[in-house]
Amino acid sequence: MTETLAAATGAENVRWDLAEMYSGPDDPRIEAVLAEGLDFAREFEQSYRGRVAQLSPAEFVEMMKSLEDHYDAIARPSLYASLLHTLKTQDHEAGKLVGRIREAGAERGKHMVFFSLELAALSDEEAKRLYADPQAAVYEHTVEQERKERPHQLSQVEETLLTEISPVGVGSWTRLFEELCAAITAPIDGQEVPLAIALSLIRDADREKRRQASLAITEGLRRDLRTRTYAFNVVLQSKAIADRLRKYPSWISARNLANETSDEAVEALVQAVTNRYDVVRRYYTVKRRLMRLDKLYEWDRYAPIEEVERRVTWDEARELVLGSYHRFSARAGKLVQDFFEQPWIDAPVLEGKESGAYCAGATPRFHPFVMMNFTGKLNDALTLAHELGHGLHDRLAAGQHIFDYHPPLTLAETASVFGEQLTFDRLMAEEKDPRVRLAMLCHQVEDAFATIFRQVAMNRFEHAAHTARRAEGELSPDQLGEIWQEKVQAMFGDSLELTADHLPWWSYVGHFIRVPGYVYAYAFGNLLALSIYQRYKEVGPDFVDTYLAFLAAGGSQAPDQLVRSVGMDITDPGFWDAGLKILDGMVAQVEELGAS
Repeated sequence: MTETLAAATGAENVRWDLAEMYSGPDDPRIEAVLAEGLDFAREFEQSYRGRVAQLSPAEFVEMMKSLEDHYDAIARPSLYASLLHTLKTQDHEAGKLVGRIREAGAERGKHMVFFSLELAALSDEEAKRLYADPQAAVYEHTVEQERKERPHQLSQVEETLLTEISPVGVGSWTRLFEELCAAITAPIDGQEVPLAIALSLIRDADREKRRQASLAITEGLRRDLRTRTYAFNVVLQSKAIADRLRKYPSWISARNLANETSDEAVEALVQAVTNRYDVVRRYYTVKRRLMRLDKLYEWDRYAPIEEVERRVTWDEARELVLGSYHRFSARAGKLVQDFFEQPWIDAPVLEGKESGAYCAGATPRFHPFVMMNFTGKLNDALTLAHELGHGLHDRLAAGQHIFDYHPPLTLAETASVFGEQLTFDRLMAEEKDPRVRLAMLCHQVEDAFATIFRQVAMNRFEHAAHTARRAEGELSPDQLGEIWQEKVQAMFGDSLELTADHLPWWSYVGHFIRVPGYVYAYAFGNLLALSIYQRYKEVGPDFVDTYLAFLAAGGSQAPDQLVRSVGMDITDPGFWDAGLKILDGMVAQVEELGAS
């Protein structure tokens, strides 16, 4: 058994049971599914290539339903390989299976290239003919998203070539980066501590422990920094080439299109957030006074106020989170409870396990999985509430067909932040000690900053890195460190100083590699969730069904259209300002409590 590396919390045996899918990476059923998938792709190409525009609505529906069945079947080996690799990033057989899945996907994909191209090429008249049929109209959103990609598609020969070489493309560098990050350790008290545990120590009440943990993390990050930097450079240049070939106007345009938003809307969000960096600076000015320090450094960002620290066991975290969801909605509570009653959560910190936390939902016909690295910090309980919010979103959206199952990234964080807020409000309601309440409020503010202001600062880092790579060529670790420092320091102003030891901290952020441009979606989703949560508090229980219906829509509607169903308009220029005013109010509350 893999060694549990964190202090005992009760989470040690909270593990996935991946045997519900396959017995191991060599399970012959995996190859059987991949073979069936390849056969389907060949037959699909033979049946439909050159015919998509001529299909009757009934034939179109039959084609789409067959694709749903196909995608559901091939999702299982892919999900299994991904989860297994999460648990065993240093295991050759787990890594080999990830590679095999990618190769099989490329082999199938070359037979499916025609489909996206022909769907995108549908004329307005051909599309309207389909939408006039109620059964075919179910796929309107899917078709329209493909049609929006038309200006950026290449020829079938080019698209097929890119699909065939994809197993040795960016995905390979992503896997290398993830495996290097999973192997990062920090030298603390004479031991090599996994990054997940070391990062949790920067929330310790003891300032010297925080400082030492921060310096140890920096030392760990520097060990393979050149290799991770090179992997990042490859991704940056690959993105530049793809954007040029596909005629995207900017490095982030492809991500915005996938997120069903515009370059202008994202720029408005970024501008709104950067214009309110004063909120961050006000908060850390107050925190410095509350901590009675002359100066704050990076290891003080998440320090508890007045050494008030609360630890939680796994059972306490479970009761806290589950009770919060049940109080909000019996239906939501039951859907979340299933994660605890079934082996759908993997909680302990383990040697070779990927750091961080996530929720993986692959198909509406199969349950999602939650990954945690639970160390017993109060923040871990809130992270659990966050990831189970994703799980609730996935389970509610299971009524959608597979093409509309996943919401775009701009909406993907809504349920998670909402669930985290439910849990936090319960904590605040039950806590009577004013010192603890102040500490918890500071914790909430800092978490909101991390998912709004910090993510936009990271977006500014990405923007500068992509721009510099295209203008100057390969970037060194020092160049990337300087860009990182400049963009993150701008958020704090003179309220907190980032030292030179903070320079390599960009280099473990997997989103920069896995999904370039991803990070602003956190700010988008968090500000949206805060606004939706505020509306829930104003409307009360009558809002619950409206909110659950919003989640159940999954990705079946464009974000602006779907958000209108809960009474909001994200196309209003003042929308983001309204969300930022909520944060401003939270900081004002800290200022008030801190003065008393």
